[in-house]
Amino acid sequence: MTYIEALEEVKNIHPKKMMLSKKEVAELTNRSLSALDRDIREGTGISYKKIRGRVLYPIVEVAKWMSDLIQTA
Repeated sequence: MTYIEALEEVKNIHPKKMMLSKKEVAELTNRSLSALDRDIREGTGISYKKIRGRVLYPIVEVAKWMSDLIQTA
């Protein structure tokens, strides 16, 4: 899956959003919330922003992570 394909997939599921919550990313990537929390603690995984204490993931970063994951698998 290319970056563009991954971005289109994310936009099809969440068409009006620029940022996704941890729960939305967990559902989209088929990962658990605890796995995302571990990534945050270890400084790995999908790049995120912390806004007013909430972790939010830009859809472009989610798509980038998805395309990188598929290319290296």
